[in-house]
Amino acid sequence: MNGVPRFQDSVYDRIGAYLPADQREMYYRYVAHLRTLAPGDSLLVLAEGMAVFACISRQVPEALAAEREKLLAEFTQLCRKHETTTANATTDARAMFAAHQKLLEQNIGTWQTREQQAVQALERVTKAFEKDIELRSTRLQALIQSLETATQAHKAAALETQRWVKGINWDQRIWPCIASLAIGMVIVAAVAYFGRN
Repeated sequence: MNGVPRFQDSVYDRIGAYLPADQREMYYRYVAHLRTLAPGDSLLVLAEGMAVFACISRQVPEALAAEREKLLAEFTQLCRKHETTTANATTDARAMFAAHQKLLEQNIGTWQTREQQAVQALERVTKAFEKDIELRSTRLQALIQSLETATQAHKAAALETQRWVKGINWDQRIWPCIASLAIGMVIVAAVAYFGRN
């Protein structure tokens, strides 16, 4: 470890910082030997690769743990937001359902009132219709009776006329009718003649 280290602030120094104090001396002796090698030496390339993988294997779990803690914090925050949103949505849904239920109850009351009014109106119309039918039936029966009475009177008058016509002797009655007709024609002719002069 004489002179200025060739790999100052390299992965070897970071690996040495991770080692326990009792192992560092041996490790730095090995690193000092590696520093004596040529830059293209295969042993040096292999050691540098192993050093990089050692640093990665040390740093990655810490980075993963930090990222895990960060993700857990974000997840917890999202869970709280979700719980708050769900609680608010549940409250809003309950309020909406309560409002709908109240509106439905009001509408049911209105519909029942309208249904009762419609039933009462239908009953009134039915009663008025029944009364009108009874009145018209009474008038129709009275009309039928008056028609029957008139028909019977017409039958009696027709029979009486038929008997009277049968009882007339046309041979005895025809000449007076002809004489009356002739006298009437003479009077008309006289009136017409004298009416001109």
